[in-house]
Amino acid sequence: MNRFLKLYAILTSFGMLLVLLMGAIVTTTGSGEGCGNSWPLCYGEVLPSQPKVETMIEYSHRIVSATLGLMVVILAVWAWIKFSQVREVKWLAFLSVFFIVFQGLLGAAAVVWGQSSFVLALHFGFSLISFASVVLLTMVIYESENERIILKVNKRLKWNIYLLFIYLYTLVYTGALVRHTKASLACSGWPLCNGQIVPPTNELELIHYTHRFMAGLLFIWILLSYIQIRAYYKDVRVLHNSFVVLLILVSLQVTTGALIIFTNLNLFIGLMHGLFVSLLFTALSYLVMVALRKT
Repeated sequence: MNRFLKLYAILTSFGMLLVLLMGAIVTTTGSGEGCGNSWPLCYGEVLPSQPKVETMIEYSHRIVSATLGLMVVILAVWAWIKFSQVREVKWLAFLSVFFIVFQGLLGAAAVVWGQSSFVLALHFGFSLISFASVVLLTMVIYESENERIILKVNKRLKWNIYLLFIYLYTLVYTGALVRHTKASLACSGWPLCNGQIVPPTNELELIHYTHRFMAGLLFIWILLSYIQIRAYYKDVRVLHNSFVVLLILVSLQVTTGALIIFTNLNLFIGLMHGLFVSLLFTALSYLVMVALRKT
């Protein structure tokens, strides 16, 4: 039975990643209003009679999201019953269900009452929490038959991890605002914004510049943390290996962020940017989880 649960958890994790990427496609292609202001139906129909491309993109995203919502609920209940003695399973099961339902309601609200940039940014942020919760739940299920990993380092380093997590989640929202306010090309060139070193005063430029500046600080923060860990905590494998992964992912995120500008919003590059930040957030979430564990 555990084998089937593990396989189902992996399938659900990949499905949640698909939902995130499909949501990015909806935003990038401007298909958020592909079904008008009708929800959960599309223009009041179960199957749109004369669908346009944006309609098919939006409606397929809704169908896949609803399917994964049901899969997440099944996974949460199954894991809760099977591993009720593991406290993390209960928390992750709750978070995965709560946030996938909440982000679905936010998506519905955006459709029915208008596409607010801030609501859509919240929608992405909550989707990311739901995705990370499902992935961590999957990892805990696999970990159940092995030795429990606990991060044994001083409180100062643990707080560095916690603050890094909070900072990254804030950065996620600035990136979502860049996309949803259509500020992706407000700053031409890279790394400067329209050739200026001084922060701009135009609203869209300021949104874009803020995200770009914060992303640069994130890269420096992770790089400096990795250097410190390599010098003093190289033998703590989970910590060292996690920061290797974080450094690789943040480098890819920054690179694709620059390529978005140079390729004039290439769809594939945009999806890769979303993929890398999702994986980065999940990897850091795992590190936070093991740091919070008690011996």
